[in-house]
Amino acid sequence: MRHGLSFVGLLAFGNGDISGVCNNRIHQTSRSDALNILGGGSKFRGLHFVPAIQLRGVTSETSSMKLSVDASTAMASLLAGSIGGAIGVGASYPFDTLSTKAQVSTGREENHLGFGRNFIKIWKSEGIGGFFDGVLITMIGQAIIKAIQFATNEFTFLWLEKNSSIKSTIIKMGTAGIVSGLVSSFVVSPVELVKVRMQSQNKQALKKKDDGYKNENSFETPKIYRNEIECARWLIKTEGWCALFSHGLWITIIREIPSFAIYFVVYGMLAKSSMAAALGEHMAPLIFGAIAGWAMWIPTYPIDIVKTIEQVQTPKNGQKGKGMLTSGQITAKLYRAGGVMAFFDGLEPKLARAAIKHAVTFWVYEIVMSFIRPA
Repeated sequence: MRHGLSFVGLLAFGNGDISGVCNNRIHQTSRSDALNILGGGSKFRGLHFVPAIQLRGVTSETSSMKLSVDASTAMASLLAGSIGGAIGVGASYPFDTLSTKAQVSTGREENHLGFGRNFIKIWKSEGIGGFFDGVLITMIGQAIIKAIQFATNEFTFLWLEKNSSIKSTIIKMGTAGIVSGLVSSFVVSPVELVKVRMQSQNKQALKKKDDGYKNENSFETPKIYRNEIECARWLIKTEGWCALFSHGLWITIIREIPSFAIYFVVYGMLAKSSMAAALGEHMAPLIFGAIAGWAMWIPTYPIDIVKTIEQVQTPKNGQKGKGMLTSGQITAKLYRAGGVMAFFDGLEPKLARAAIKHAVTFWVYEIVMSFIRPA
């Protein structure tokens, strides 16, 4: 019979808090006692970042604890992460749209609208569907992205546990988060490129029946797309396949690396805290997920606003790069227009979106894992 080791327990192991179990006195501890010491017997199991860790061979003859990877449990984690990511982004998508609308009007007082006015404008001009432009590709993309992030984070952390001399669990979690953010950026960038083009389009331009509609004083996309497929096809046709995967890639990497280092460390440490057991197995993922979402977005939001503006730009006259600003130029332009505060336009809906998205993601993840995680 095999028993899973929760993430809380793994953190304790990483910090050396179970030395009484791991040394030669292991024979004095029963299997159930060892599991309780590790956190596996607690009501709240914590985040299953490393769901493949198994506690094996804890018997009177065992002098050390062996950790091994269970492939079926790892696959369960990937599936749960995919489902949680897709549902989480769908539930929070209207706030993401409001944030993007605010970002693309940043620095232009005549076009800038606050949270409330943006909401009313979208509702009146586009109805409820206006809050969900680009949601399909984003949900599909997030399912893939979350699978990549959870898997990369898991295997990197496991590798560091087994092969590195790093003692600090926080450093190992942060390093795993950095690798996760880097790898997933190559999927995040094209998905978000299509998303921001869909969200930033001005559908009122349809009344002008002009596919070449342009607003020289706005970052809004000059083409009206009926759906995500049309948006992607138009982008490839006018800017090329390379642009789909490279337009905004570097600024995405710069954003994702610190974001997920913070994200996984914050959630992991909260899962290890005494609050986990106090909140219980359902409330803890919701609250910790929201906090982790805020923690990752607040320091990296200025990078996100530059990324959004960079990706929403389209080349003039179909010529690659013509009339498009670089990340540095966008940063300078924003600062001249609105100072430091210009880099925080749209932060309120982004934080609302982050809280909902990551709370739902982790909550769904834990529920799905409770059903499909091998015994």
